Amino acid sequence: MKKIVFSLLLISSVVFSQTQKEVGDFNKVTSFDKIDVVLVPSSENKVLLNGSGSNEVELVNKNGELKIRLPLTKLLSGDNISATVYYKKLDAVEANEGSRISSEATFNSSAFDIIAKEGSEIKIKIATERVTVKVSNGSKVQLEGKATNQDVLINSGGIYEAEKLITSQTIITANAGGEAIVYATDFVDAKVRAGGNITIYGKPKQINQKIVAGGRIEEAKK
Repeated sequence: MKKIVFSLLLISSVVFSQTQKEVGDFNKVTSFDKIDVVLVPSSENKVLLNGSGSNEVELVNKNGELKIRLPLTKLLSGDNISATVYYKKLDAVEANEGSRISSEATFNSSAFDIIAKEGSEIKIKIATERVTVKVSNGSKVQLEGKATNQDVLINSGGIYEAEKLITSQTIITANAGGEAIVYATDFVDAKVRAGGNITIYGKPKQINQKIVAGGRIEEAKK
C-alpha cells in the first residue's frame, strides 16, 4: 500500500511540475537565468516547461523573438528548469546568464545567427549559406554541419568549437583569451588580440592572419 501511495505521489509531482504554454510565431529563441532549453522541430509553436519553479517561467514573444526567463525576484534560479521549445522555423538563438541551448535537429536556413554570453552554452547542428556567431564572457558554442560562409567574434574567454562545421570561407576574430577551432576549405581571415587563439582545419587555399598584443593562429596538421 505504501508503495502505491508513493508511486501516486511521484506521478502527481511529475505531472504538476510540467507546464505547457502556447506561444505565437517566432524565429528566434533567447534564454536566460540558467534555464536548459531543448529545441525540437514541430508543426506548431509551443513550450513545455519542467522542473521545480517552472510555473514561474516567463515566455515573452516580441517581434518574433521568444524570450524564456524568470522574474527579477528569481534571477539566475533556473538550474532545475528545462524548457522544450517546439518550433516551426528558427534562424537565430541566443543564450544568456548561464543558460544552455541544444538540439538534435539540423537547422536549415539561408542565414543563421548565434549569440552566447555570460557563461552560457549552445550546441546545435546547422546547414546554412551564412552563419554569424558571437561568443563572450566564458561562454561556449559547439557547431556541426555545413555553412558556405561564417563570421565569428570571440571575446573575453569565450570558446568556439566548430571543427565539425565545414565552411568554404571563414572570417574570425578572437580577443582577450578567446579560443576558436574552425574548418574552412577555401579562405580564412583570422585575427587575434590580447591572447586569443585560433586553430584552423580544412587546409584552406588562403589564410590571411593578424596578431596584435599576443595570441596564436595555427593551421592544424591533419
